[in-house]
Amino acid sequence: MNANRQGSSAASQGPQAQRGASAVEFAFVFPILFLLVYGVIVYSYVYVIQQSITYSAQQSAEAAVAVTPVQDNAAYEARIRTRVHAVALQSLNWLPANQLARLKGEDGNVGKVAFETIDTDQSVVRVTLEFQVPGLFPTLTLPLVGNIPPLPQRLQAQAIARI
Repeated sequence: MNANRQGSSAASQGPQAQRGASAVEFAFVFPILFLLVYGVIVYSYVYVIQQSITYSAQQSAEAAVAVTPVQDNAAYEARIRTRVHAVALQSLNWLPANQLARLKGEDGNVGKVAFETIDTDQSVVRVTLEFQVPGLFPTLTLPLVGNIPPLPQRLQAQAIARI
């Protein structure tokens, strides 16, 4: 009789002895699975924003080329700035207002426009868009690990066009 008791184990007693095992396994696996899915969602959205501001910078630089030159250089540059800001805003109008505000500079416009001269005879316009990332998604701070998921401080896109 004593040999019968020693031979019986949790595995041989059937499903009754294993009732809590799946709950314990789930408790270990779920946080890791959740962090993986959350990371995929966050990084996918950050990638979409990066691609969007890159596209917007390219479109804005192309729009700067389409502005008809005038005699007054200051008026010409002002017209280019106006056109660049309008095109950048139009191509990023799908963003919610609070995220669009992350792109606006001190002057309240989307993007920065700089005029440069290359090789003393070629004028170019440089369009720069910067998206401030902090606070876009909640992050979890773990000891010895840091922020999960780790995100960049800003996303930047530039395009240059000869005018």
